[in-house]
Amino acid sequence: MKHLASKTLIVALSLCAAQVTAETPKPLKSDEILIDLGAELKAKGGADVNTPSNPAESKNTEKSPIKNAMHASSENKKADADPIQWGYSGEAGPRHWGDLAPENINCKIGKNQSPIDLRDRAAVGTSGLPQLDIHYLDVPLKVLNNGHTLQVNYPLGSYIKVGGHRYELLHYHFRTPSEHKKEGFNYPMEVQLVHKDGDGNFAVMGIIFQEGEDNEHVQTLLNHLPKKVGKQEIHRNVNLNPVMFMPGNTDFYKYSGSLTTPPCSEGVYWMVFKQPIEASAEQIQQMNEVMGENARPIQEMNSRTLLKSWAEQLQEPPMYEFY
Repeated sequence: MKHLASKTLIVALSLCAAQVTAETPKPLKSDEILIDLGAELKAKGGADVNTPSNPAESKNTEKSPIKNAMHASSENKKADADPIQWGYSGEAGPRHWGDLAPENINCKIGKNQSPIDLRDRAAVGTSGLPQLDIHYLDVPLKVLNNGHTLQVNYPLGSYIKVGGHRYELLHYHFRTPSEHKKEGFNYPMEVQLVHKDGDGNFAVMGIIFQEGEDNEHVQTLLNHLPKKVGKQEIHRNVNLNPVMFMPGNTDFYKYSGSLTTPPCSEGVYWMVFKQPIEASAEQIQQMNEVMGENARPIQEMNSRTLLKSWAEQLQEPPMYEFY
């Protein structure tokens, strides 16, 4: 799909077909930095209470039980103020997210968590899912490496409508490997488009990558990688509209899930497209070198139902000819 510069891209996705039209409204301008999917726990900096300012203070502390008690109290307060930063390995890994902070409890006990394993046989085919309409503007590229993922932020004005209900696009980000499995397998990469409505409800679209031909849009991102972690960079003359990542076949899975990073809040409307798109092995490797492995393991389905936007078609019995 060729890049459409300085135009609004409007994609109307029905159950099995996509239609693209273009308009030319004035682009919206916003320098607001939008947050990543999930809460980021930031440790507060401070002097090391174990390092005395001078030797005399160290000696007095050793001799005074009162100062020792005050010292211990200070250490406890520092420990309370500095929660462990969540990550993807070790004591900060996904298995421990629910214990790192009280607000992360859903990561541990939630029953509708994401990601999941998408299996056709377990999914319920339907022709009654709400229509999905996509309205994304071309805007200057705002890219951020937040320490967990590469994220492209979007100003207000780009949105999707699900059954007529509007969700604003906040940002899209990447996972290596894919967070959602398909038929029991992780794909090498996934891009997730995060939307939110006026009441704070999330809708996320997932698109998985497989190894294949070079992807010019992934390459655009690789050509403009942030130089510093935690600092957003704005490229006024470059845009990377996520509609370019939409697969040709717009069949998708739908289920009720959660954020895939702390605090793992539930009630997220998930749509994951069935057909993978391609990026080269070299491009996927470069993305992984920047982000590392940043995929949460799959979660149990429990009592949820996985839907698919296409109905199973009755197949005629095969005809055999013998010679």
